[in-house]
Amino acid sequence: MTGDADISVPARALGDPARGRIVTALLGGRAIPAGELARAAGVSASTASEHLRVLLDAGIVAVDRVGRNRFFRLTNDEVARAVEALQAIAPRTVVRSFRQHRVSADLREARTCYDHLAGDLGLRVTDLLVHASILSSIRTAATGNAPSPFPTGPVVESLRLHPGSGPRPWSRGCLDWTGRRAHVAGQVGAQILEAMETQQWITRRPDSRAVRLTHRGALELSTLEATISARDVAELRY
Repeated sequence: MTGDADISVPARALGDPARGRIVTALLGGRAIPAGELARAAGVSASTASEHLRVLLDAGIVAVDRVGRNRFFRLTNDEVARAVEALQAIAPRTVVRSFRQHRVSADLREARTCYDHLAGDLGLRVTDLLVHASILSSIRTAATGNAPSPFPTGPVVESLRLHPGSGPRPWSRGCLDWTGRRAHVAGQVGAQILEAMETQQWITRRPDSRAVRLTHRGALELSTLEATISARDVAELRY
């Protein structure tokens, strides 16, 4: 039998600005070598190694070995969700350069949060799922299994949604630190990110975890939103 969760363990591990920057850099969902994380954190390679050891011991990051190289990643989506939630209550840093301003604006517009979309684009897609009756509401996006019977329609087809499998919830809310409300995560969130990348609706920016909605993606998303709006108008009329 176990008792209450000891939140002091992850709190101590994250209680350093450099480690916070390392974990934030890993929110993009990809595995990153220690040298790149050192640059992101603004510390030397040896100092970054010490910080990574603390994060490994706390179970916040994991390491994949490829030959002689080591690549670090967040342990799972629950860690990513916790970090994103912490960002919602954390004070904002001071922007001191044009580059910082641009990166901050890009992150607010659209970014990856582990394996799903966040920012304005993530919230926009979440709203689309709600209006299409794929999710019953933004609040209930927090948990749940795939709807049964599984829905059909242009949103399901365009975003390539399917029931999925495994113990991970099909839908789950993740508190968006810029929008201050939940964007959709879980299996459906991962399915949407994969579909939008595969169909070239979005592209990843090279210098951050921000993503850009392409011209094609903007047209496709606007078409889906117009389809749902037209359906709502028809239901009100008849």
